[in-house]
Amino acid sequence: MSEHQLTKDSQTRTLRSWILGFHATHILNVGGRCGYFAELTRRGGAAFSKDLAAALGLDPWRTEVWCRAACTVGVLGYDDARGYTFAPFMDEVLAEDAPDLSMTHTLVSLSRDFFDYPEAFRTGATKPFSSHDADFFSYQGKVSAQRAPLILSVARQLPGMEERLRSGGAMMDVGSGSGTVLAAFAEAFPQCRVTGVEPLPFFQDMSRQMLHSRGLADRVHIEANGGEGMQFAQRFDLITMVQVFHELPDGAKSDILRRCHQSLKPGGMLLLVDRCSPATGADLRNRRFTMSILEQWFEVTWGNIVNTRSEILTMLNDSGFTVSQENADLVPTYWTFVAEK
Repeated sequence: MSEHQLTKDSQTRTLRSWILGFHATHILNVGGRCGYFAELTRRGGAAFSKDLAAALGLDPWRTEVWCRAACTVGVLGYDDARGYTFAPFMDEVLAEDAPDLSMTHTLVSLSRDFFDYPEAFRTGATKPFSSHDADFFSYQGKVSAQRAPLILSVARQLPGMEERLRSGGAMMDVGSGSGTVLAAFAEAFPQCRVTGVEPLPFFQDMSRQMLHSRGLADRVHIEANGGEGMQFAQRFDLITMVQVFHELPDGAKSDILRRCHQSLKPGGMLLLVDRCSPATGADLRNRRFTMSILEQWFEVTWGNIVNTRSEILTMLNDSGFTVSQENADLVPTYWTFVAEK
């Protein structure tokens, strides 16, 4: 329906669909956290609610209420002979470690911030990323883990990078979080020296435990500080910064880029992957900017600022880099900048 055909009734239906989406998001969150989806999968994709409740040690009546609600929003279906079933393809998209289910848990966890928005909008108060709880960090780590193979793939496409890392080069991930990018590079390039820079103790511990479990603890070093504390000189062939740049203090971004430049060997590259804020009215209508706009929305009280493409390019150039690639398709919903020293 085009804009000139919009009516009060059609707009009301749109608004109510958004409200229904709020309930659907929480139904998904409860289904994943309570184990309903995993148990349905274990049972071949169909079960009566009483059987789900018995298997999971949950309340039978509340389980039936959840099943009915999940059926109403289209997550589940119902078969008289078999009970509740997955709606088409939902068994795949709601698998235990599926990206969209992990993202649902992360968003519901951080949505607790929204209660403080009205007061924060009046006072300018902030709640930084680091002040969130272990539940949020845990799911955030799972979401970021799903990007690691793609970042490795993109890095391998950079001219000469595969050979440099394979022959004993060095890479650093700034804001390494749960460490999955570090592990991906360490496993792909056994001769490569791998360093992570991570200021949050939760992620430092999470990274070290994961690296130990994968037999990589002796090959990956974690620097327990932020990008502002980096003190390296021409040590790395590649630096990655994935979904981190917008989280840096806005006044420190240029300085951290200069530190990255100093840390690279001649001919080394910075792979910067992040959101880009809209710069024009046309950008607001461009679906490429949808996730950037929404991410700025749910991080608005964290103090994070999502920069425009031109702002990022200016900071990279002012820091001594030559931007050789800018691509909005390499990593979906993000912009990828390749900057060379």
